[in-house]
Amino acid sequence: MLLPLPEGWSAGWRGELINHMHVPMMGICCVALEGLFRNTAAVNKRSLLSAVLSAILLAALIEIVQPWCHRTADIGDFMWGVAGIVAGTLWIVTGMIHSMGLRVIARLLAMLILLSPPLVLTAQVLMAKQAADRQFPVLTDFTGELGGFFWSLEPEEDSSSGQISRHGHMILERTAQRAASAHLDARGRDWTSFDSLEIDGTLEASEAVEVGLRLDLNNEVGPRLRAGAWMMPGHHRIQIQWPSTDPPRHVHQLVVFLAAGKPAASLHIHQLRLVPREDGSPP
Repeated sequence: MLLPLPEGWSAGWRGELINHMHVPMMGICCVALEGLFRNTAAVNKRSLLSAVLSAILLAALIEIVQPWCHRTADIGDFMWGVAGIVAGTLWIVTGMIHSMGLRVIARLLAMLILLSPPLVLTAQVLMAKQAADRQFPVLTDFTGELGGFFWSLEPEEDSSSGQISRHGHMILERTAQRAASAHLDARGRDWTSFDSLEIDGTLEASEAVEVGLRLDLNNEVGPRLRAGAWMMPGHHRIQIQWPSTDPPRHVHQLVVFLAAGKPAASLHIHQLRLVPREDGSPP
């Protein structure tokens, strides 16, 4: 919980999975603390209360200390930790139950609370991956519930998937002081058979605006390909071709952005699609 995360893991589904992992980690921590505080062979109320209060204090302290470890403090993470402590408490209390049947039921319920959050999210990741693979080389699918799963928007006032389900498309709004960008976790796919990105979108602006493109290759701090193209106001399709100097063999992230500047602009992205090379082969 205190280790610095790799660059790019604080947002998107990886960050959410780490947040959900607070549940089993704090549940295990609560059970371990109870064993540490216990001075008898059987569970007692004193050791249980000490373990619960200590675990809650520890969960709060972790969120307070995380900003000094290149992490962010979040009340949601604290609540996930409390859910884990509740599950750990239930597991401990089963030691006071004499009925074997009730004990088994209580422990199964504790395990369900501990493991459900990360397992449910993992299942969503797998389903979203299958849906994205079916759509490829189209990178957007705003008709499905998981269409925005691997996308994140900055600045992010709402969840990205929430914006997509509400509007049916992604919206990038830039001002003179604030840029806007959409980030796709490309999951290390090989894009060497493609040399450009087609954007189907509607631009609301008083004049033409440059749409930027960035491909992060190999790893989060590795080579980056940058390109851009101008888009006129209204509904258009444009293609942005990236440089061929470093083939996109392992693409970790795609970023489509509007740099801060004038005029103010709002880009409604209806579809993003990779365009194959004319010869159909890698460079």
